[in-house]
Amino acid sequence: MDANTVPSISEIHAHFRRLRNGEVADNLRAQGICYRLAWGLESYRLKAIAGQYTPNAELAETLWNEDVRESKMLATRLYPIGEMTREKAEAWSLQIPYAEIADQACMNLFARLPFASQLAKDWIMGTRMQQYCALQLKLRLDIDDQELRSKAEVLAADQSLPAWLRSAALRAKE
Repeated sequence: MDANTVPSISEIHAHFRRLRNGEVADNLRAQGICYRLAWGLESYRLKAIAGQYTPNAELAETLWNEDVRESKMLATRLYPIGEMTREKAEAWSLQIPYAEIADQACMNLFARLPFASQLAKDWIMGTRMQQYCALQLKLRLDIDDQELRSKAEVLAADQSLPAWLRSAALRAKE
């Protein structure tokens, strides 16, 4: 397939169907991670699918707006870095449903943005998922910022927070 080809959503879903991992999909549901569809694809498979296409903002937006685990993860690989604005990153950060999607968004997209450090500093005071993204960006970019470190210490000590956020805070407070 030509990397410049813009695929249809049904073509992408056909990839998902072919590569479905029912055990992973079932495990996600058992953990309470619920999407309209979850095919159970591993990250390396999504990376291979993304490699078949040229990054395309419109396609990435369409994928992001689906309530499909793999679509959201693939969108983070297909959004062109140079076209992602702070406003769009902010909007996406507010729509992240689970830590797994946050991990993918941080690794594949947010950390590659020229303003990633500022996002981390802004998001540390945001929603729980934005705080998680801020901590992931701090670790990924090795940001040495006292305010981020201090907030990480507070979050790590707060036993009322979800384990995924406290765990990220523990790693980032050092």
